[in-house]
Amino acid sequence: MKIVIVVDSWNKGNGCIVASHRLVKELQLKGHEVSLVSTRGEEAMKFEGPFYELPGFYLPGTKESMKNMGFMWARGKKKTLRKAYEGADLVQVQLPFFVARNAVRVAKKMNIPVMGACHIQSQNITGAMSTGNKLLNWSINIWFNLELFKKVDAIHCPSEFAADLIKSKGSNAHFRVISNGIPKQYKPLTTLERPELFEDKFVLMNVGRHALEKNQGIMIDAVLKSKYKDKIKLLICGKGELTEKLRKQGKQLPVEPMVRFISDEEKYLYLNTADMYLHSSGVELESLSVLEAIGCGLPSLIENSPNSATSMFALDDRLIFHTEEELTEKIDFWYENRALLPELKKQTLIAAENYRIENSVVSMEELYNDVIQTHKGAKGLLPKGEKIIPYVRNTESTQKHLQDNKTEVSSHKSRFRIAFPRKRSGS
Repeated sequence: MKIVIVVDSWNKGNGCIVASHRLVKELQLKGHEVSLVSTRGEEAMKFEGPFYELPGFYLPGTKESMKNMGFMWARGKKKTLRKAYEGADLVQVQLPFFVARNAVRVAKKMNIPVMGACHIQSQNITGAMSTGNKLLNWSINIWFNLELFKKVDAIHCPSEFAADLIKSKGSNAHFRVISNGIPKQYKPLTTLERPELFEDKFVLMNVGRHALEKNQGIMIDAVLKSKYKDKIKLLICGKGELTEKLRKQGKQLPVEPMVRFISDEEKYLYLNTADMYLHSSGVELESLSVLEAIGCGLPSLIENSPNSATSMFALDDRLIFHTEEELTEKIDFWYENRALLPELKKQTLIAAENYRIENSVVSMEELYNDVIQTHKGAKGLLPKGEKIIPYVRNTESTQKHLQDNKTEVSSHKSRFRIAFPRKRSGS
């Protein structure tokens, strides 16, 4: 299959681009020919496949923050799009920004199947601006619909939350719920030794861009109020405009947190040897960092936010927090009950199997097929205004594994998405 991916930038500065990289890699490994249409950048110039360059730009007042993320908006140059689409079986538009409308329009004029993806919500923008302005959020959602979400018949959504969200904002497309997936390298590695920098501390880890909407400061404040603050080490891994502010804030703690960017090798090591993962971001359509954590079996303590899907990964209510005070209480609880964590790790790994990227890429191939067949006249494959959660092939074995490995942890009310969907009728 020849697939064209249209996305504003190819630099790995945000979750959408990282997820897109992973999807493309898996598709290429399965023999699909993938072309990239994007702005010029370091990563785009290294793309292993046909690359078609679009002109880029910054909106007034956004240049510095966009450069920090390695992001640039693309202009939908029709000549470039037409050239990129020649001989394509399918076009997938990843973001509902300025390039999207022309990307869809050109595909339709060339009679090529085209679909969209949902990797952003308005709060990603307003949260970064430190404003909860309802009118601004409403305006951004109208813009997203005009550019993409009301222009295509099918949209890939990484979570049910994402599908429900864009439907509530006016899209009547077909929504296919497919996780971005846990890459193969994020798995338990039992041979790794605990790093010396952990000492004898209770290690809480977070990975993500140091930015306002990621809300990492709440973790420092929560640990500061903990009864066991002198026994806890925080790892706030990443970089961004708030890195120095977080370092300064962290100096209040008796055990100074590690606040810096880490390599992939360090990330694999820490995810396999830390005690728990903390996720404080209130704006997420899924969360690649939590997927990576659960892929390694790291129990995750997650903020429950109305603008986030990530609480679906919490095994039970003891792994959910709503406020800074509640986070402190949960940290203290898990420090006092850390003997439960090895069993919790087993449960996390069992449930994580459903989110492995191998499952996701097969489901994406099925979605591509449905889009192409619908374009050719097939009926019923993409019911409008409805969401489909693809059948998970390892459901029976995974549920048997759960039944055979009941523990004290599983006696609590489960929140994790292990109530697997049924196979779609007719498939």
